[in-house]
Amino acid sequence: MDVITTHVNADFDCLASMVAAAKFYPGAKLVFAGSQEQSLRQFFLHAASYTLKFDRLKNIELDKITRLIIVDTRSRKRIGRFAELIGKPGVKVHIYDHHPAAPGDIPADQSVIRKRGSTTTIFVELFREKGMEITSLEATILALGIYEDTGSFTFASTRREDLDAAAYLLTKGADLNLVSDFMTRELTAEQISLLNDLIHSATTYDIKGIPIVIATSYAEKYIGDLAVLVHKLRDMENINVLFVLVRMADRVHLIARSRIPEVNAGEILTDFHGGGHPSAASGTIKDRTLQQVREDLLQTLRKHISPVRCAQDIMTTPLVTIDAGSNLQEASDRMTRYNVNALPVLEGKRFVGVVTREIVQKGIFHQLQGTPVRELMSSDFETASPTTSLFSIEKIMIEKNQRMMPVIKDEQVIGAITRTDLLKALHEDIRKTSHYLHDFGEEEAVFSKNLRKLMEERLPASLIDLLRSIGDEADRLKFSAYVVGGFVRDLLLGIKNLDIDIVVKGDGITLAKAFAEKHQGRVKSHPRFGTAVVILPNGFRADFATARTEYYEYPAALPTVEISSVKKDLYRRDFTINTLIIQLNRNEFGRLIDYFGGQRDLKDRAIRVLHNLSFVEDPTRAFRAIRFETRFHFTIGRHTSNLIQSAVRMNLFQKLSGKRVLIELKSLFLEEDPFPSVKRMASFQLLQFIHPNLKPAPDTGRLFASIKKVLAWFNLLYLDVAIEPYLVYLLGLLHPLQEEEIRKAGQMLGLAQNLSEKYLIGTDVFVDILNRLKHGRKIRPSEIDQLLSGVRMETLLLMMALTTSETAKKRFSNYLTRYRTVKPEITGDQIRRLGFPPGPVYRKILHRLKYARLDGEVKTKEDELRLIRQEFSSWL
Repeated sequence: MDVITTHVNADFDCLASMVAAAKFYPGAKLVFAGSQEQSLRQFFLHAASYTLKFDRLKNIELDKITRLIIVDTRSRKRIGRFAELIGKPGVKVHIYDHHPAAPGDIPADQSVIRKRGSTTTIFVELFREKGMEITSLEATILALGIYEDTGSFTFASTRREDLDAAAYLLTKGADLNLVSDFMTRELTAEQISLLNDLIHSATTYDIKGIPIVIATSYAEKYIGDLAVLVHKLRDMENINVLFVLVRMADRVHLIARSRIPEVNAGEILTDFHGGGHPSAASGTIKDRTLQQVREDLLQTLRKHISPVRCAQDIMTTPLVTIDAGSNLQEASDRMTRYNVNALPVLEGKRFVGVVTREIVQKGIFHQLQGTPVRELMSSDFETASPTTSLFSIEKIMIEKNQRMMPVIKDEQVIGAITRTDLLKALHEDIRKTSHYLHDFGEEEAVFSKNLRKLMEERLPASLIDLLRSIGDEADRLKFSAYVVGGFVRDLLLGIKNLDIDIVVKGDGITLAKAFAEKHQGRVKSHPRFGTAVVILPNGFRADFATARTEYYEYPAALPTVEISSVKKDLYRRDFTINTLIIQLNRNEFGRLIDYFGGQRDLKDRAIRVLHNLSFVEDPTRAFRAIRFETRFHFTIGRHTSNLIQSAVRMNLFQKLSGKRVLIELKSLFLEEDPFPSVKRMASFQLLQFIHPNLKPAPDTGRLFASIKKVLAWFNLLYLDVAIEPYLVYLLGLLHPLQEEEIRKAGQMLGLAQNLSEKYLIGTDVFVDILNRLKHGRKIRPSEIDQLLSGVRMETLLLMMALTTSETAKKRFSNYLTRYRTVKPEITGDQIRRLGFPPGPVYRKILHRLKYARLDGEVKTKEDELRLIRQEFSSWL
């Protein structure tokens, strides 16, 4: 026997789902597991024409059931006597449900679980997928189920699919007049009285910083539609978290509604044999008084609710402040230097008020720049303690229209909450709520803030252990530690990058020393900058830095560094994609923090700066923007591109030292394919700052491709010669210039002496070597050696890349792999023992012997001695 059932206190979604399930299980008996809500009973009285027959539970022999079809629940605690069949041999269980999974869910032989606003929606989707027809009365019943369980599409759990399903039911003849009759029924006198009792009994409890409202009442007999009354109470009083307990007859009915992610209504009510969604749930408790259930509920709330975020969790710290005796001009300079719009004002260490940029600028406009800040500051200011809840902060800042809220501890300012801090915290809560209510499956990553699983998938286990160790040491020291920058960016892009940079809210050097001591590592610290490098015995290296900010005394200057907050530390970085951080502390391990939209720009594949003065403060960022654009196949954002062009027009790059430009060029030339970056530099007119006449030649692209191949070939030789690969590209880029222009470019880059003395061999010589080596006539190895032996290796590789002659390439190859290392067996000491007096003749003899070996004239030491006697006997 097949039986279709649902949870006790059945509603319209239960009825509609049972009716729909009957179309998939012909001959199955429809049986309610317990009581039904009053609105459902009223429907049976008014819709007697419906032909489906419902059986009473008392008439069903449980032993004869072979298949149990359960709709709109997965909790064995909510299906009454049918729970006895779960796990029984010979009984198959099929489940159709839209509720989130919970511990202890019924195991099913077959299930259809989808995240929808109602289970009825799932059945409508199944009908459409299988092409099954329904009658107009069936469509009306299904519409009732969807409208009720989505609150006529107003509940937060409503999905687009619910609206689609309702629209489809209209095309099948659903009667909205009948739906409206049951959705908008007037409250009875009993319901109004009960609602009034709930309003007057509502009590607010502060549980871990979250206001929880509990309302209670008694009723001599059962009063239906309690959920409707709960919604009305919540909306009338604008309550975020509401629990309603009403004792009717011999049981307590408990209904919960939650608008915030910190309170999961469905999870909490599982302790009371109930269930539902995180935002809405219900349960029924027997054999307990109303007072007992309320006490049980308070204990359960304290167990399940996580502490709400408070001031110390979201505040900016350390804080930029100003002394009350400082004048407005000093306040303006300080605001500009640190890029803030308000400053807490201190008398000694005591907080006395706040001064804003608007007041400062107006004061200066009125020639009051010398006036002390205390004369114009706002002293009527609300403050927060470190434990003030986010809810209280939001309420005060909105009602008082405060730009910022200082956080005070022991009469001293320890931080402040800005509007941006508050909005970001609230926005994160909204995003958490959305994910919390709707478990979007594959879309979860859009809202998730934790990358722990991604780290475990993409990083070596040994590295994760070390990162956890850093977090543990930070916990011990009461610091906050984050891995930051390129490591996080490349983790999200799926690119291997094991360069670890740690930023510390606390003391970076202290944390570095503690971590190194734990792992027997070495530490090199720089107290002036608050940085340290740790190197472990296994070669692991990590850079630690105290969170710091920096300001620039003038455009293109090197920065001045000061201790700051993590957020301000990130604000000094070059691009948004490099501002992502992952927290390492144990309780927050893997949490991604994105202050500046770095995730968005990774998704958009865009390079964007953090503020409009980025290239004014550090023009070298333009080179990095181009390098990242090429490396990741991203695009420099339009606004960022405009800012680079503005920096070019302002001649800011001329203020850079050549060494700083060279550092960026070195990094650029070490990329996999540097030529696209060179072209991009030319498009921004950046090459002119190396030399006014520098621009890519028509064949520079081919030359760079050839240099890449030559360098790859050279690396495979494993020669005992160290070279600077970037120099080959740089020489190739400068090659179209005249020799004197190349020297000036080298001078600009700080390479003048190196270029002229080591790498420049003269245009005529350069061309002559290439022409002679590509010539088809036979050239002895000794001639090739004489041509190339005095040329630097980087210049040789450039020549090899420049030539298109295979003959020349082969001769370069022979020189590098064979001729270059050939030496005579006879040494200078042996020449002396032959009787030759010291002098220039030694060099002549050794050169002659080397060339003879290269050309095959001599093969042994005896051959060398014979040649010396034949050609140099006159020197004896």
